[in-house]
Amino acid sequence: MPATQLDLAVGTAEADVGRLREQVRAQVRNEPGVYLMRGAHGDVLYVGKSTQVRTRLLSYFRLPWPEHRHARLLRETARIEWEPLPSEFAALLREVRLIRAHLPRYNVRSARPLDRWWVITIARGPAPRLRIQRASAASRARDVAQVIGPFASRRPLVDAVRVLNDALGLRDCADHVPMHVSDEAELFDALEPALRRTPGCHRYETRRCLGPCVGAASEHEYRVQLTRARAVLEGRDDTPQQQLVRDMAAASAALSYERAGWLRDRLTALQELDAQLARVREALARPSFVYAVPGRDGDDRLYLVRHGRVVAEARCREPESVNALQALEHRGVQAPSGAMVDQLDELLMLEQWFRARDGEAVRAESVVAALEALRATRWIGVLPGD
Repeated sequence: MPATQLDLAVGTAEADVGRLREQVRAQVRNEPGVYLMRGAHGDVLYVGKSTQVRTRLLSYFRLPWPEHRHARLLRETARIEWEPLPSEFAALLREVRLIRAHLPRYNVRSARPLDRWWVITIARGPAPRLRIQRASAASRARDVAQVIGPFASRRPLVDAVRVLNDALGLRDCADHVPMHVSDEAELFDALEPALRRTPGCHRYETRRCLGPCVGAASEHEYRVQLTRARAVLEGRDDTPQQQLVRDMAAASAALSYERAGWLRDRLTALQELDAQLARVREALARPSFVYAVPGRDGDDRLYLVRHGRVVAEARCREPESVNALQALEHRGVQAPSGAMVDQLDELLMLEQWFRARDGEAVRAESVVAALEALRATRWIGVLPGD
């Protein structure tokens, strides 16, 4: 990162903090940007952003120690780096990407930005289950193959995933339960019935699980049902909902109203999940646009936004950069079927940013249109091909 940095001399904690405060006062400017606080071994402890970096950094030195965690953070900090940026949007985007890259422990412990959200994840392996996780935990997981979400509340997800598991025969046991799909059947299972595995729960006996823990299903058979679950979560298959509608009608015709009510609740859980997923799919499927952002000291920038993330940017004062962005905007990119881990935090950031500035943000269909919009407020003097 092209940044300026401050180093602390080795000494007492109070002396180090005092010296750092004087360096911030002398060297840091009040302008938009991001800053990193590093420990003695170079590890990133915290990433922050501000429209007034100097003021923000100086505010840390007024916090009570040891009560405030940012005051404790200062005592662990050996070096501060900061990077000036032309706008609040540029600083926010940079902050999100730095947090994603470093996962600083002081950021992870805070509620920004992923700890507030829940996702459904599908792991790798022969018989993965649908897991409900904090979005921050999913971003750190190594075995996640797909992420569906985000969702604001966990409780509706629990009910909906339980219904989906029952409808498709997917397992819901803990990750530590060993899976033994039939492709991996062991010889002694066939030779010695007494040694055959027994299921760890009642769902296999009640025909609500394919039983991958006891080798009752092959990896292919389980994957077929998992693919169907993905199709449901991606809005391409409503078979489980239609089956519940038919079962509910049959229960009502048989005057089994208690069962009909139970089925209605299960159908409602899936419908509510689908309504939440529809909002996510809408955000991901939005057509691309160019976001024009006036910058400090005339450093105006254009951001190409596609499917909930910034895929490229250009400085308006640099014709080559603008031409490259214009070439990229004409390339077709298929919309993702679900929010991936590496874009979830950016998707949330952009959604919140544009929601708060509805009608104010300069969003255009093309690079040329975005430049024209900026020209309405200031003269740029740069057009593609100039």
